[in-house]
Amino acid sequence: MKPPKSYESLLAVILLILGGVFTLLGLAAEVLPLPMRGGEPRGFALWGLPLLLFGAGLLWYARRRERLWARLRTEGRAVQGKLVPEATRRHWYTSWGSGGLRKRNPWTVMCIYRWEERTYCVRSQFLWRKPGGFEQRPTVYLDPLDPRRAWIDPETLAYEV
Repeated sequence: MKPPKSYESLLAVILLILGGVFTLLGLAAEVLPLPMRGGEPRGFALWGLPLLLFGAGLLWYARRRERLWARLRTEGRAVQGKLVPEATRRHWYTSWGSGGLRKRNPWTVMCIYRWEERTYCVRSQFLWRKPGGFEQRPTVYLDPLDPRRAWIDPETLAYEV
């Protein structure tokens, strides 16, 4: 499974897994006689279905956003951006997979760019490697009709080894 590109896709995966487990427990409790203390077994399904629905909605939103990024890469205008060193973040509380004996944590960077004499900023998707120096000028793809819609191309960033 590929690592997620945003918080929304990570949360969608977690909610879908939880919703699936709760729903299956609720359905299994209807068929099999599971002893329950103080409640009905169908309560699991009543919690699982909303989790599934909310997770599916978040997954739809995350995929829509990723399609927007793909469209910006193919149809957007490319401009040079400048990294904001103070806004580089490592998300310690988010981890995915493992790189040897330790979990991997994503990074995000913020980039400022100019379009038609105005300055805008955009935050990157999750970067699963540590970005290199802060004097970089990555490529930012933007929608000329709405320049606030932009995407930093992670392939134009330099990463530490």
